[in-house]
Amino acid sequence: MLFSIRTAVSFLSYDSVYSNFLRPVVAEYLQQRGRKRSLKQTITRQQKLERRLKKEEREAARKQYNFMERINIRRMRNLLSPSQQFPGRLCQEAEANLPAHPLTNIFIRSKVKTQHLSVAEALIRHREIQQPSIYNNPGAPLRLRLELNMNTEKQSKMITNSEEIVPVPFSFEHREKRAILAFVNDPELQEAAVEAGAELAVGQDVVKNILKGQFRIDDYDFCVAHTNMASFILPLRGILRTKFPTRLNGGLGDDLPDILLRFRNGVKLSIKGDPVYPIWGLSDVVVGKLDMATEQIEANIAAVVKAACAHRNAALGPFINRYGSNSELFEEQ
Repeated sequence: MLFSIRTAVSFLSYDSVYSNFLRPVVAEYLQQRGRKRSLKQTITRQQKLERRLKKEEREAARKQYNFMERINIRRMRNLLSPSQQFPGRLCQEAEANLPAHPLTNIFIRSKVKTQHLSVAEALIRHREIQQPSIYNNPGAPLRLRLELNMNTEKQSKMITNSEEIVPVPFSFEHREKRAILAFVNDPELQEAAVEAGAELAVGQDVVKNILKGQFRIDDYDFCVAHTNMASFILPLRGILRTKFPTRLNGGLGDDLPDILLRFRNGVKLSIKGDPVYPIWGLSDVVVGKLDMATEQIEANIAAVVKAACAHRNAALGPFINRYGSNSELFEEQ
């Protein structure tokens, strides 16, 4: 919009007292309207793609937590973060001036540096408190707690939350009900998948029903797919999200019975960022039972740690800040 103002001003002479004041008595404003120009410029296809990807990232970040979870996160900012809750997060700088070892076998934990044990030594102590005269749970599940560093090459981007099944060399009874959905076109392979442990095996005709919302995908914990279905399930990436089968998470391949066996007997590795301090993360995974051999538990822990470290570039430094173990004191009924 262009404006042109023409002002005609005349001044009157007053007495000598008011001779220093100039006051306009006539002012005429003339407005001219110009042609409205379009300020919107055309954008390239690459710019459109970048805008769409940024929009999808914002939408994914918004859907990461539901309404009540966001409310709880706001409340938690005044409390301790999950990483700071017992046993807390290891900070070696804060322990720099503390003595390395206690003088007695009974000591205040905050007065000495954190005492690190090997897996074999930790298992001895776990088995001591689970003997019949104390908690009497010699076959208690052993959980591994991983403290993670979630930062990446970009300061504003963190490792995304994920959930996967990690195959372990020594399987055990985990008592988890895992509903697995298999995508495969061949009817014979569909029957083989159901026999191998899949809850349901479907073909490419069901993909359209999932896109239309006519098939509930929330009823299934994991999804696997045969290689010949890889191109048909691509539109489901945004719907399945972390459940989407890929070669990286082990859900896509040619041997469906072997994949299903791994998903049934493997351990669930869940990586979650700290909602209060996003640069921190936690993972809690069952790696075995106390009545297993020490060498078997060590092998399972090594497999879980290797799978966890694959989520972050090794050049950035250690992904795991510290890992500890704990056993359930009472058997769940």
